[in-house]
Amino acid sequence: MSFRHQPIIALIVALSVSQLTSAQSSVKEFRLGGSAQILNEECIRLTPETPYVSGSAWFQNPMDLEYPFELTVDLVLGENDELGADGIVFVFHPSMQTGYRGEGMGFAGLYPSLGIEFDTYQNYHLGDPAADHVAIMPHGQAHHARSMVGPIELPNLENGAKRPLTIAWNPGTQTLQVSLDGNTVATYQGDIINDIFGGNSKVYWGATAATGRKINYQDVCIRKLVYAMVD
Repeated sequence: MSFRHQPIIALIVALSVSQLTSAQSSVKEFRLGGSAQILNEECIRLTPETPYVSGSAWFQNPMDLEYPFELTVDLVLGENDELGADGIVFVFHPSMQTGYRGEGMGFAGLYPSLGIEFDTYQNYHLGDPAADHVAIMPHGQAHHARSMVGPIELPNLENGAKRPLTIAWNPGTQTLQVSLDGNTVATYQGDIINDIFGGNSKVYWGATAATGRKINYQDVCIRKLVYAMVD
């Protein structure tokens, strides 16, 4: 079965015991927290250009990690480079919550969890490199001493551009792959279900972001979602 690219309406694949079906969804099916608000039919603004705020957008149907998934969005990390912060994290967690703001990027403190962070501000005490970077992090821990992958330096992300991002999970090979602008930027191979979630394969996914003293507007625009939904 193949699926046509849909730039505005997200595509959700629901697996059941008897059949494979598909249904359409929109940004209105995301649960928003903190400063997050809907911009239009495809984009959610997680944070405005306001100091010390955090926002989250969680898709309200959980996914089953026993099956493959592919999430494709456009990532927008604002236009403030030197004066911008802090970044966006794509989070997998058993419930829909927002973690600590600022350097925590709305992810810190969420346990158990897996986060794919796009960090735009250098926090020296967290082991951040000088450049914008991506990392795969466990259990809401922001220090890179605990990174599963990275930090991996990236070109400047704070230029207002929409950056195509795809996160794909293959349970057969236990491989998580992260691609930005069509290039693979991070790969993790391991038993996420058991090692991260204690054997629980049913999780929610969402995006969190935060600002601190330095600020940026930070958006996620939904392009395509393909995964097994839990009844």
